[in-house]
Amino acid sequence: MGDIMNIAVIIEHNIEIGGNFQHALSIIKILNERSCPEYNFKFFTTNQRNVDHFKQLGIELLLITNVKQYKLSYIAKLVASKFIRNDNMLSIQLDILLNNYNIDLLYFISHSELALKVSRINYIFTVLDLCHRDHAEFPEVRRSGEFERREGLFQYVLPKAARIITDSEVGKANIVRRYNIDSDRIMVVPFFPAESILETAQKDVPLSFIDIKKKYNIPDKYIFYPAQFWAHKNHVYILHGLKILKEKYQIILHAIFSGSDQGNLEFVLSKADELGIRELIHYVGFVDNREMPCLYKQSLALVMPTYFGPTNIPPLEAFMLGVPVLYSDLPGLREQVAGAALLLDLHDPESLARQLIKVIKGDDQVKTLVERGRQKVFTFTEDNYWEIIRMALDDYSEKMRCWK
Repeated sequence: MGDIMNIAVIIEHNIEIGGNFQHALSIIKILNERSCPEYNFKFFTTNQRNVDHFKQLGIELLLITNVKQYKLSYIAKLVASKFIRNDNMLSIQLDILLNNYNIDLLYFISHSELALKVSRINYIFTVLDLCHRDHAEFPEVRRSGEFERREGLFQYVLPKAARIITDSEVGKANIVRRYNIDSDRIMVVPFFPAESILETAQKDVPLSFIDIKKKYNIPDKYIFYPAQFWAHKNHVYILHGLKILKEKYQIILHAIFSGSDQGNLEFVLSKADELGIRELIHYVGFVDNREMPCLYKQSLALVMPTYFGPTNIPPLEAFMLGVPVLYSDLPGLREQVAGAALLLDLHDPESLARQLIKVIKGDDQVKTLVERGRQKVFTFTEDNYWEIIRMALDDYSEKMRCWK
């Protein structure tokens, strides 16, 4: 084996995906900045927009263009393993591309069906969540063969992975239980806040101040929820909570929703009309990174009643900026924010109203939670991540000496 091992790091998500893209961006920046004589990282993407975006950050992404997209739509394609074995041309195309760059190992930093095409090169695979199994009822993981696509991907890809990276100990236990994977092959790497949030927290001021209330014509205090409009994000829960605040407690509170529409926006806005609180809801769409710190810091609180986890990025960003967090009281999610957030009973929107009243009144409990959040978010650092990935690479490098 040569002195340097070449590792292809692959990102497929684009920036509109939201948190998963921001986490991938953080990982790529860490790897790009690490000076290491043993390991050489080359960054690849299937998305031209990513090439342009990272170029502005001084990072070169190589565009994968000659590999046909392969969609595993039905579990039958997986079960009939003959289907995958006979699809040799796709594997040959990818292998040729990677061999041209002398790649020794692949690192998929998000869910990627490109892993289905890899035949000769080992890989590290990232599992961001298993929510198709946690909450299979939701349309986004139920319709158009999406459940089968995800399940087929994991069943085929995970047993072959040299290492698997996931977000939490809860996520790790779920992988072991559902896919019969040895636990010592799974590494836990928590999510990182977006770079714009990190920079703002370090400077203690927004990178560029934007008066949010003035920009969006909001006369009163607002809560903030950055989330794409999927059903599982549970925006409707917030609507019911705001209605209770208004009618039962005579408290007017606005909400800003940011994020791209994945098919549920019209339903949420029509529900706001039906509940008589449409004037309190402000949909601002996809928000530039420069505006995001201002949206957080000028809000009363982050409110995130999502069903999907076990972890998410917005609570970490709110912790970092000293913003109160109201979060789903569900397994995994409650562990992510343990001792640092107000928990929400998703069966009872009045629990949201009660918790918001604590924030509005400046309850001492809220101040304590905010301080704990600040401390909590710095428990896992970029150096911690590098130590984990470095150990995995060292182990693989030793084994690779047996054949290369």
